[in-house]
Amino acid sequence: MIQYLELYHFRKFQELKLNFKSKIVIFAGPNATGKTTILEAIYLLSTSKSHRTSDIQSLIQNEESSCFAELKADKTYKIEITSDGKKSYINDIFYSKLSDFIGKNPVLLFSPYDLELIQGSKSARRRFLDLELSLIDKTYLRGIMTYKKLLKERNELLKIYTTDKKMILDVLTDQMVELILKLSQQRIHFLNILNKKLKVVCEQLECEQLELEYISSYDIKNCRESFRMKEKYDILSKTTNIGLHRDDFKIQLNSLEAKEFASEGQMRNAILSLKFALKEVYTERKQEIVLLLDDVFASIDQKRINHIMEYIKNEHQTFITTTSLFNIPDYLLKEAQIIRL
Repeated sequence: MIQYLELYHFRKFQELKLNFKSKIVIFAGPNATGKTTILEAIYLLSTSKSHRTSDIQSLIQNEESSCFAELKADKTYKIEITSDGKKSYINDIFYSKLSDFIGKNPVLLFSPYDLELIQGSKSARRRFLDLELSLIDKTYLRGIMTYKKLLKERNELLKIYTTDKKMILDVLTDQMVELILKLSQQRIHFLNILNKKLKVVCEQLECEQLELEYISSYDIKNCRESFRMKEKYDILSKTTNIGLHRDDFKIQLNSLEAKEFASEGQMRNAILSLKFALKEVYTERKQEIVLLLDDVFASIDQKRINHIMEYIKNEHQTFITTTSLFNIPDYLLKEAQIIRL
């Protein structure tokens, strides 16, 4: 359980120190008061990433040269950000490899930004797959990092390709294919697990049935042949046109593609169900996880709110942001620590 959080020159906060004493912590207040920033900092300290921006330096308060976020749970986790990048620490010990830091303090975040999983591009869904799998399975993290390195080398080679470089191209392609065969199966297996969990979660939340389907940019059974057939086009376009970096997955509600047919409320329910299914994966692995629910009650009815609150009441720890406490059942308000901003 997270007991303490400190932010220094982090976005709008010059300095913020919070102590947490409950399994349910509710941040209540108007928009633009920093509620989401607090969840962003906790998320950063688990994943080393912000869910709101890819520009990590933008977290530094205006006219300051650095910032940091630190929390205390089973250990003390800290990330310091400067113009040179970010540094991560556990119990004041510096971790030069972020892969050794991420996932040590697991969290699951629901945010309005997550609607990009349905409404956004393929890259948003790939980021979701890569991040969640990396947090759960370090072999996948190492594999996808190696794949990205090989992809960069292959694309650089394609930009200057001549026929005398054919052997190098073949070697890089073979190495990528070997990783694709392994990592795509990990992705598919992961989605299959989530689909099983989703059946239960969707019933508990009384929402539409959600199903995920992997879409590959190549023939998985004949991956090397797929690369061979695309080789001329890769050379002409000077980039790698198939592979893990071009794959996607489909999100379906009651067998219809959510992107085309779901309302905003249905999309929010679908993403929330997906996050709770992820939570069940961690539970099955006997890992305690902190839930971060940002503006979770927007665009959903009171019945659904009650289902959500009933679902989370026995969780390890949950942080919630809201503009109003009126929709939250009284019995949970009595148990919760309420922090007004």
